[in-house]
Amino acid sequence: MHVARQAINDANGHLYGYELLFRSTAGATFADLDTDRATTQTILAAFAEFGADELLGGKPGFINLTRSFLVGDLPLPFAPEAAVLEIVETIHIDREVVIGALKLATQGYRLALDDFVWSEEAEPLLAVADIVKIDVLAMTWDEVLFTVEKCRPHNVRLLAEKVEDAQMHERCLAEGFELFQGYYLGRPETMSIETLSPGQQLALQLIGRLSDPSATTEEIERAVRRDPAMVYRLLRIANSAAAGSTRKVSSIRDALVMVGLSRLRAWLILIALAPDQASQTAMVVALTRARTCERVAELGHVNAPDTAFTAGLLDGIAEGLGLPSSDLLERMPMLTPELIAALTGDAKNPLRRVLASVRAYEHKDLVGARRGPVPLQTMAEAYLEALAWTTETTRYTNVKERKPRSV
Repeated sequence: MHVARQAINDANGHLYGYELLFRSTAGATFADLDTDRATTQTILAAFAEFGADELLGGKPGFINLTRSFLVGDLPLPFAPEAAVLEIVETIHIDREVVIGALKLATQGYRLALDDFVWSEEAEPLLAVADIVKIDVLAMTWDEVLFTVEKCRPHNVRLLAEKVEDAQMHERCLAEGFELFQGYYLGRPETMSIETLSPGQQLALQLIGRLSDPSATTEEIERAVRRDPAMVYRLLRIANSAAAGSTRKVSSIRDALVMVGLSRLRAWLILIALAPDQASQTAMVVALTRARTCERVAELGHVNAPDTAFTAGLLDGIAEGLGLPSSDLLERMPMLTPELIAALTGDAKNPLRRVLASVRAYEHKDLVGARRGPVPLQTMAEAYLEALAWTTETTRYTNVKERKPRSV
């Protein structure tokens, strides 16, 4: 997954925030589409993959909204303080758009008017906007001054966009602009991250279930754990949700509680719209490992089988992404010490022993498998049971069956 960020500075030259821009590939230098999908991918990349802290460093991220997001047809799954929402100039301004903008402002979201050109239709948006972005490269200076004068009666901050040189920066600064963006200050920087995409079918099923007021955390957990990529993204979302908190995550249920079922539904709608490019082989291996770890922990009377399941799943995900577990953990600093120890800790740690023995069994290392908490025969039974569970599970997540070889 890819996203570009371009710095926005204040009048003192200090970093104020970043505009986040859709990129379809690592080498792309512009967004090749301006659609709901582009906004969806940008939101997922920023908040469910990189994590807001890692990508933005505590600064606000500016995200372009399409009409669907603005009028409420598509949900915004993050808290109001997480981003500045840009109303792009290509949106036709009508009563529905104005009402949508007012509703978002009332909810606490900060709004920016992108590439703003004054008109009678656009005037009502100035009453709810926090920031007005003026493209100083696309206008004559007289047009810039006219637009500035139209904005002055309103309590908005002016952002000079497409500032290409020092002379333009000085002219805008003298005219009262407070924020600045453009090649003079820095070009967009594309950032990429390896990821797994959750199954869209499962996401749609969960959306339907979460629409039922009687839905419980327990049944949502049972559904989510079918899909390693869904779990991975849930943990990333929980990590962003827990920023600044002392709460830790040791299981899928902890992550669900931290995100909340209502906000989870909003995330799932975006996930269902995103392209599904999950590695089917990696999904099956991760699921089998997770379920085997859970059963071995249960049969070996090791505490927290649900944590063993999560450890096996994350370990399988890391393997599928070609990452060491330590690199994966850097993306999820809110995991509990118990779960971290299971993934990277001392071999004497009970959960680490479970995971190490299951991995050894998968790789036909019978000596290593015997170091676990259960006899080899019990390990074999747990593994075969996990294969059967994975086969059944993948029928509901569009993952083609590929059974890892048994020993």
